[in-house]
Amino acid sequence: MDWLEFFYDYFEDRGRAAALIRQRRPYAAGLFGAWLGGASLFVADALAGRHAVLSFSWPSLAIALLWQTAFLFAAAAVLHLLLDMTGARGDAGALFVHLGLADLAWLAALPAVLALKALAPASAWSMRAAFFLVGLWSLALKARGVRDEYGVGEARAWLTLGLPYFAVAGLVALTGALALVSLVLKALS
Repeated sequence: MDWLEFFYDYFEDRGRAAALIRQRRPYAAGLFGAWLGGASLFVADALAGRHAVLSFSWPSLAIALLWQTAFLFAAAAVLHLLLDMTGARGDAGALFVHLGLADLAWLAALPAVLALKALAPASAWSMRAAFFLVGLWSLALKARGVRDEYGVGEARAWLTLGLPYFAVAGLVALTGALALVSLVLKALS
């Protein structure tokens, strides 16, 4: 398998790339795509001045890539479970590869940050817009991977991708509301 041709096909020849992923399940390509995209996002964040938690260092990059790997495995498992429970049939391994390759979209963040730093160095909103657009592109590639692997419609693919985020946001909101009620009750008693 010619890897450069495979990566090119992923972006340009959707049908051929999906067929190759179904046939060969190149797990290493998915993991490599996630790592490459994660490293590009890490460097782009540092150049944009957005590193608040982790410093820009090799250990921080290793932690970010470890997080990227864990998130890739968890996302593939959760999305496969959601799709399988709703009757869609597909392969979790192929979904893993699709999700990892979708993170290659983050390679566009680094040149975007460099160009925006050169054209508008003090513009924070343009950096946010660039990260938002690249993130949206990555999500669109993930939705495409779900559609290709499980044969679901576009709306269902987007809903399936968003459902875990909505569940976590709801859990955080519920926890915050319960904490607030607890504080109010403690203050009243």
